Amino acid sequence: MGCTIALLSEHTGAEVRGIDLTEPVDEVVQAGLNRAFVEHSVLVFRDQHLVPQQLLEAVGVFGEPFAQHNSRFALPECPLVHYISNQDFYPDGRRYIPGEGYHTDHSNAARPPKATILHAVSLPDRGGDTQYVDMRLAYDELPQQTKRRLEGLKAIHVYQSRHSARKLMELGSESRSRVPDAVTHPIVRMHPESGRKAASVSLCENAARPLF
Repeated sequence: MGCTIALLSEHTGAEVRGIDLTEPVDEVVQAGLNRAFVEHSVLVFRDQHLVPQQLLEAVGVFGEPFAQHNSRFALPECPLVHYISNQDFYPDGRRYIPGEGYHTDHSNAARPPKATILHAVSLPDRGGDTQYVDMRLAYDELPQQTKRRLEGLKAIHVYQSRHSARKLMELGSESRSRVPDAVTHPIVRMHPESGRKAASVSLCENAARPLF
């Protein structure tokens, strides 16, 4: 297919060129894309025009889709695909910005998804960009003393913490039944394929507790 990978920075992100995700992707290309994702963490596919079902099929290149916790934003014709919009509002009338603030998707799941797929349909003239943080590099640059202190520690993750500045939409009763009250994850994780370690929480002096 003439698929090529072009780096977007020295540590994170790569652009995939020469591929049309509306067409089937053969096994050789799939394997190459998955290797590129492991190495670069973020892959960009420009100028893709996909209907929801095509997007869902494209996700299959990387694995099985993860069922969202909150079904409120599911597309009726393709429930495993959810929309992200700034046109929704909290019950008190405030505008809901789903991607506002630094966050990790679904860390409150016992087995969080390995990736998030975003497909741009309508974008503002300016702003609204999505930024990524390389938590592998964040871990690599920690002092050795801090790495030793974090070894073996875990953190509790919940859907909505009272300490969180990022307020999520309230879950309905059906959605709530699918969300665990709390799960624990290691603060430092090792990628099963690359073997690289990464921080799985925001590491700062006032990090949310508890750690154990």
